[in-house]
Amino acid sequence: MSISIVFPIGVGDNGTTVSNSSTSNVITTGLGLTSYADQSPQAAIKQNFKMLLLTRKGEYVMDANYGVGLPDYLFLQEQEINTSALQGEIISQARTYLPYMVIDEIDVSIDELAPALKIRVQFYYNGLTIPEVFELEVN
Repeated sequence: MSISIVFPIGVGDNGTTVSNSSTSNVITTGLGLTSYADQSPQAAIKQNFKMLLLTRKGEYVMDANYGVGLPDYLFLQEQEINTSALQGEIISQARTYLPYMVIDEIDVSIDELAPALKIRVQFYYNGLTIPEVFELEVN
């Protein structure tokens, strides 16, 4: 399955749409809005995944079930965090909202010295045989 990833709309100071990349392809949607096609699918997938992990359930207005809510784990004691359940939630959310991403390996760890939750995910997309790695530290 081939994927097409589109960046969110960016708005400049004067109300014009802007892009982070000068090599982006401009796409006009049916609503007349402008967005920018991503030249790096890996970066877009990682950004989408990061948004999924950091969004709390109920925070995204259009879908109350969207999000893992990693910031909610920040102030929990190490004993209160069930890493197996968290891994299952991440996999479930990725299957639902990022179906083009196939998770091969996931590691959730807690750093006791600097209170931080570390996520490392190895995934594939578009049937590629070389995995991509995504890492996120929430502290």
